[in-house]
Amino acid sequence: MSNTSESSPRKLRGLVIGAGYFSDFHLDAWSRIDGVEIIAICDLDLAKAERAATKFAISRVSTDAPKSIRELEIDFVDIATPPSSHLALIETSIEAGRAMICQKPLASDVETSNLIIDRVRAGGVKLMVHENFRFQPWYREIKRLLDDGVIGDRVHQISLKTRMGDGWQKDAYLARQPYFRTMPRLLVHETGVHFVDTFRYLAGEIRGAHAILRRRNEEILGEDAGVVMFDFESGAIGVWDASRYNESTANNPRYTFGNLCIDASGGSIWLDDDGGITIKRLGDDPVAHPYHHRDAGFAGDCVLAAQRHFVGYLRDEHPCETSIDEYAKTLQVVQQIYQSASWDTPARWQRGGCDIIDLTLPINDQLPGANVETAKTIASHGWNATTLKLYSHSGTHMDAPRHFLNRGLSMEQLHLDACVGPATLVDLTPVQPRELLTSQRIVAALGGMIPSQRLILRTDWHRRFGTDEYRNALPRISAELAHWLVRHEVRLIGVEPPSVADVNNIAELTEVHTILLRAGIVIVEGLANLDKIHVPSFEFIALPLCVVGGDGCPVRAIARVGDARVTRDIRSGVPLGFAKDES
Repeated sequence: MSNTSESSPRKLRGLVIGAGYFSDFHLDAWSRIDGVEIIAICDLDLAKAERAATKFAISRVSTDAPKSIRELEIDFVDIATPPSSHLALIETSIEAGRAMICQKPLASDVETSNLIIDRVRAGGVKLMVHENFRFQPWYREIKRLLDDGVIGDRVHQISLKTRMGDGWQKDAYLARQPYFRTMPRLLVHETGVHFVDTFRYLAGEIRGAHAILRRRNEEILGEDAGVVMFDFESGAIGVWDASRYNESTANNPRYTFGNLCIDASGGSIWLDDDGGITIKRLGDDPVAHPYHHRDAGFAGDCVLAAQRHFVGYLRDEHPCETSIDEYAKTLQVVQQIYQSASWDTPARWQRGGCDIIDLTLPINDQLPGANVETAKTIASHGWNATTLKLYSHSGTHMDAPRHFLNRGLSMEQLHLDACVGPATLVDLTPVQPRELLTSQRIVAALGGMIPSQRLILRTDWHRRFGTDEYRNALPRISAELAHWLVRHEVRLIGVEPPSVADVNNIAELTEVHTILLRAGIVIVEGLANLDKIHVPSFEFIALPLCVVGGDGCPVRAIARVGDARVTRDIRSGVPLGFAKDES
């Protein structure tokens, strides 16, 4: 970016999009930064935009953000809107060649976040993620103390306890940020991302995370409490003990957002609720550490500090600390947290009892591919016994990779851990006969959740069992959706029709099965009674017979639904390592 002179760079002109609660902190900070002028503000609510423009003496107001991005003579765009709007605004800004600073999270789901990251990298424009927590004055000072070796040269442990206390009320978040109530991932996705970034800033890269997450307020959708443990590449460990539900004793719980302790090879540093820092070197008495901080703007005026950093980044004075590449590292840790939390299930299913819902079609002579014959009777032999003749893909059944891959694994080789565990019900009702299901259809039904390790697709198609439509007009998974399931590391997909693809179209049948089975996704077909499941998340169990060399076999599929509400709807996992077809 060129300067009008070496000593006096020209004033940067900006556009702010969003006039909600937090944008007020953005606008206040911009008004106090020399060399920056906000020339316009956009919001879908014109009255909100006009109020903000009046308060901060902004000359232009609009409800058309794309037009403003394209037509105004600006140097940057400040995106301060809810996550669901970010992709379109960022794409428009890239097309117009505008630099951006954008609030986190980048998107409502991981797939869109990764798409944004790819678009920004390819677009050749500057984007800073508005990760302002690391710019809080106490963290800047603690980082300086760590770099100076005040408590040694190796961080051993970092722990933070936060009790925000803003989410226990029945009307929690409605007054300030109402979209928090319907976010399927709240504590970590919206709030914890700040602390993941801050922990990385203070103690280096994180190589793993373990978490237990809970929802305490039943009026909201996402999790609002939990404990997260971090494993740093340096060997240090971290703990974030968090709740948006319970309160702290702080005069202003949103000043430092909690108490921090860092232990290192030469001592410890403490941060209290009021921003005070105490240093305790090993063997010495604790000492209060003086430094400058003030209760202005948001959380020690960190928004001002973050936006000043952005200005320096625009002027090529320094690299961006919270660039898109740095955010990608933080996002990966967030995913590890949710993946870890998805395995926290045994106690949940055992506590307070649970309902068992049978998801299996009955095996009798009316089931295509099944034959039940009398083999012995009590009168003739002293006991009853029958001979079962079952087509390997009759009724409610599971496909093995051998079904479509000559060298794929067979039934006895399947990893059973994929067949048991947390699952998410994806309600697609109503569906049309022969409907081709796409990823867009799934994403809409998930309502912003990231895909589960196990997705069970409700279509109510089992109600058509016994009709011609059941087999010959079934809704089916598109090849595009199959690839989407692979990309999102789904481990098991369950459907109500007798197949995931059109049984009368061998090309489609082969393509869809091959995509899924080659990636190691377990396929369960012919499910029933999904309409009896009235919670979004439950435990799914479908165990196959140990058929040596088997390409498939009937299963008894059940849902275990606890009487305590299932609080986590978002799960992710690692796909199984099935053998690739080399035929």
